[in-house]
Amino acid sequence: MIARRFLLCAAALLALGGCGVLSGRARPGPQPVFSRNVQVVAPAWHAGSEWQYSDGYGLRVVRVDGPVTTFQRTDDPNQWVSRRGFLREDAQSATTFRKLLFEDLAPGAGRVLSARRPLTFRREYQAGSVLRTHATTWSVEGEEQVRVPAGVFDCVILMMRTRSLTDDWTGYERWWYSPQAENYVRLEYRYGATPPGSRVLTSYRLAAPAVASGTRN
Repeated sequence: MIARRFLLCAAALLALGGCGVLSGRARPGPQPVFSRNVQVVAPAWHAGSEWQYSDGYGLRVVRVDGPVTTFQRTDDPNQWVSRRGFLREDAQSATTFRKLLFEDLAPGAGRVLSARRPLTFRREYQAGSVLRTHATTWSVEGEEQVRVPAGVFDCVILMMRTRSLTDDWTGYERWWYSPQAENYVRLEYRYGATPPGSRVLTSYRLAAPAVASGTRN
C-alpha cells in the first residue's frame, strides 16, 4: 500500500515537472493564415503616392493612365516600371528598357488575385535587342499581420514565380501586400543567378485623388 502511494506521488511529481518544462519552452510566433477564400484587389493608385524602403529603394506614382500606373524610382529617377493591376508591363532599369509585347491573358486579369485560382500566363517582351518569353504565375499564399518600421499591417502574401521558356533563368517575388499601404510592406526576391534579397517599408504617403477641373457655362 505504501509502495503504491509512493508510485502515485512520483507520477504526479513527474507530470508537474513535465508541465513546467513545456511551459518554459519558447512558443512559435503567429504563423500565416492559409485560406482558399482569400482574394486581393489591386488599389486605385493616385499620382503623388510614395513609398520608401529599408535598402534605399523608393517608388513614386508619376502617372495613371486608365488601368496602367507608372512608378518612378525615387532613388534613381531614370528607372521606372508600369503595372496593370499587380502585373508588370513596361520597365526601364539602370541598363535595359523592357517592352511588353504579348500576354495570353483575359482583359482585366491581374487586377484581382485569388487563392482559389492562381493566375498563370505566358508573356513575351523585348529586353534591349533580345526577345524573351516567360511563363509566370501569381498566387495568394495566405494572410499575416507583420510589423515593419512603417507600422503594423494586415497583409495578404502574394507569390510571383517566373521562368524563361528559352533558357534556365528563373525568378520570384514574395509580397507582403498591405491594402492599407497600397503596396508591399515586405518584399523577398531573387532574379536569375543574383543573390536573394529583401526590403521592408520604412515610410509611405498616399496621395488624394486628383479633382477634375470643370468650366461652368
